[in-house]
Amino acid sequence: MRILVYFTLLSVGLSAFFWGIFVAQGFLAPLVVAILLMMVVLPISKWFEKKGIQRGWASFLSTLSILLFFVIISGIVGLQVKKFSGDWPEIKERLKPNIEQAQNFVEENTGMKMQIPQFLEDSEGESDKKENTNEEGDPEANEEDSSENGSDSAPKSGAPEQEAGSSSGEQGGGSMLQTAGGYAMSFFGFLGTFLLTFIYVFFFLLYRKKFKTSILKMAADHNRDETREIISESLNIAQHYLLGRLLLILFLAIIYTIGLTISGVEQAILISVLAAALSLMPFIGNMVGYGLAVIMAFVSGSGMTGVLGVTITFAIAQFIESYILEPYVVGEKVNINPVFTIIVVVLGGAVWGIMGMLVAIPVLGIIKVVFDHIPVLEPIGYLLGEENKGDDDEDEEGFFKKIKIWVSDKFSKGGS
Repeated sequence: MRILVYFTLLSVGLSAFFWGIFVAQGFLAPLVVAILLMMVVLPISKWFEKKGIQRGWASFLSTLSILLFFVIISGIVGLQVKKFSGDWPEIKERLKPNIEQAQNFVEENTGMKMQIPQFLEDSEGESDKKENTNEEGDPEANEEDSSENGSDSAPKSGAPEQEAGSSSGEQGGGSMLQTAGGYAMSFFGFLGTFLLTFIYVFFFLLYRKKFKTSILKMAADHNRDETREIISESLNIAQHYLLGRLLLILFLAIIYTIGLTISGVEQAILISVLAAALSLMPFIGNMVGYGLAVIMAFVSGSGMTGVLGVTITFAIAQFIESYILEPYVVGEKVNINPVFTIIVVVLGGAVWGIMGMLVAIPVLGIIKVVFDHIPVLEPIGYLLGEENKGDDDEDEEGFFKKIKIWVSDKFSKGGS
């Protein structure tokens, strides 16, 4: 009975907690992102301060540097999206024969009719149909009917038509204004949140000593050293993971771009940047990025040769990422169990969308550090971590683990 009560209380508490952070997304999301970004640019700010620059200017320059980085990346992606949208009509024409073949195949083998996706439907064909239906009416007959009615009835019949036309025009104009207003509000809302995040970053950097001192004062005197260790480890996790992931995305984007360009895939830069950015979502992001590249290979007309090139490119990139780049660029600071990695990424997406997926892993890593230093919560921290050697009776390691150790030893010897 007691277990049932505890389980009920835990379920209600977790439901209330996640509902609360979902409702407070507009406030909490920029705050959490700003804290993580502050941890990333903290070494840059300290470097400026060592050069004799005052903390205020060092904080401003550090914030400005990461702001310019995101603006440049957004500009590059925006140019590629603009180019893709310009090529979209041609791409859509290429897809039509493949869609028709798929329709025929499904209909012949299953007897079911496959529906064409809405974004592939030809809007021009629909407008032509409307024009044809309008032209089916006989204008001469309408003129004869109007002449038979006489001149007196013409203004009476024309008045409602004018009123209907003006009302429909007002409705069309109102809907366009509403749509434009919605887009404008969304844009300015995103811009405000974007700028607010970097304002938070600036003030967190500027007053970081005060925040740290206040946290230490909350702890008991005999726990202050341990609190300092928690703060230090949390900073290391955020810095190593986020900064390492950014560098890893850059490396992957370069590898993908080279491989997809050789494979003859159009829009190779855009697909490569998207696939590299999706790697922030473990397992799921890699599969989605590979699927986008395969679809683009078919659209580009590369056929099975292009698909084979894409497959080889992603296989090589994943090997380099897992066994060469990740151990040295990202490190093994965030030792999260793969099961909880997937759970927390999916949960972050359900609560905060894409932003939740991006911040889920470093936040969970920081939570694990806190749990590891609190005796009551230490079992949960152990559960969240990766499996240690010796947890099982068997000391045998998997094939891929042996490859990873062998590659790491070779590179460490070469570096020394």
